[in-house]
Parts: sequence; structure tokens; C-alpha cells
Amino acid sequence: MGHPGPVRVRRFERRGKKVVATLEPEEVQLLASLVQQLIDLLADSEPEPAAPPPAAADPDDPFALWERDLQAEPDQPEEPDDPVLQRLFPNAYPHDARASSDFRRFTEREARAAKIAAARLVLEHLAATRDGRHPVKVPLTEVDAWLKTLNNLRLSIAARLRITDAETAEELGQLPDDDPRAFMYGVYEWLAFAQETLVNSL
Repeated sequence: MGHPGPVRVRRFERRGKKVVATLEPEEVQLLASLVQQLIDLLADSEPEPAAPPPAAADPDDPFALWERDLQAEPDQPEEPDDPVLQRLFPNAYPHDARASSDFRRFTEREARAAKIAAARLVLEHLAATRDGRHPVKVPLTEVDAWLKTLNNLRLSIAARLRITDAETAEELGQLPDDDPRAFMYGVYEWLAFAQETLVNSL
């Protein structure tokens, strides 16, 4: 995700029923690239669809009943290995593996679809700027998609940079410019500022 040059800070401002920001072409390209990578990661790691419900078993056949019960209990979803996905879909019950797995089974597909839908909406708004030739304009009714996507991007970058608290973030802020992590930390801070100004503009 390396990208040359600094990332400038752009402020979102309220204008009527929209929130507007002027972005440089490289900022639009960088943000669109990050959002597309997020969509690809979420789509590529989507769990397989649940199997159809088993057919009714013959009540007089105990083996058929056992088979039906086994089929009714699908494989339990496991916590993902990718630290980004772990951050985007945190373990709801870290001390109860079964409860955590059940929570993932019943909620993760819907949560994943919601994140992808929000990210795609952000991409549409960015595409409408024609590579920064026009300001990005976000209707107030669609600001939530931006807030969620910016937050998901920050969580993703934090996972890659291993930011776990304010102390580790501060250490990264002291990195020299030639450290490859310095640029991504700058993007992380820029996303935080964008989130803040977006909220304050409402």
C-alpha cells in the first residue's frame, strides 16, 4: 500500500444537506485504493454459505435421526488468522469459544455485507470527484457509510502497524520519514482527522 508523498489534511464541511471536502487527486486515488483493498479483503474472506436445512428424518429410523441432528449443527466458524479481520470482527466472547463461534455464525455474514456496502458507497462518491477535479460531496443520509468505512480503514491500518494503544501509536509517530511505516501512520492520522471533521460537520 505504499504511496509516495505526504498526505495532506482536508477538512469536511457542512453545506446544506451535504458534507463536502476538496481532495487532491493523489488523495482520492489513495483513499479509493484503500477502500477497494478493504472490499477485496472482506469479499475474499467471506465464509461459505450455510448448507440447506436437512430433510425430515424418518421418526422410526434412529440412524436417520442422528444424521439429521449432525447435519443441523454446521461447522463452527473459527476466528480468522488475519489480524485485520480479527480487528474488524472482534471476538465477542473471548472466554467462551462456543458462544463466540455461535455469535460469528449468526452475525458475521450480515456485518460483512454491511461493511462492503458502505465501502462501495464511499467508492461511488470518490469516483464522482473525477480524480479530485470536483469536491467530494456526501449527502447527510450517507455520511454514516463514510464514518464506518473510515473507521474500518483505521482499524485495518492499526492492525497492520500493530497499534494497540496510545503508547504504540505515539512510538510510530516518532518514526523517521524513510521508515516505510511512517507513511501509513500518516494515513492513519489523516483518516482520524477526516473522521473528526466529518462528525463535527454534522
